[in-house]
Amino acid sequence: MKIFDRYSLLCISVASIVLITVFVNQEEPQDDDMIGIVHDIKETQNGFTFVLDESSGTHLKCFSRVKPEDHSLCVVKGNISEDKTIFFVSSFQTIPQNELNRN
Repeated sequence: MKIFDRYSLLCISVASIVLITVFVNQEEPQDDDMIGIVHDIKETQNGFTFVLDESSGTHLKCFSRVKPEDHSLCVVKGNISEDKTIFFVSSFQTIPQNELNRN
């Protein structure tokens, strides 16, 4: 009696491939988008920290490798730290002032 016949081996192989595919293709956590005014920019060894004032009135401490423009309206994308104390910016876009005056 064979321990594994070819159909058992085929089933185990397919199940393994499916499990590996599921774990490898898991989606990353979705980036959060924040809109606010940048101020209090400070340079660090690894980049820049700044405060983002959101429209809801909350102040969010952020870190970015690229220096943002002071007192500009920006859309920032990234992830919040596990302890929720700092927002790591993966990208940001400054909204030009002429975009705000369109009505």
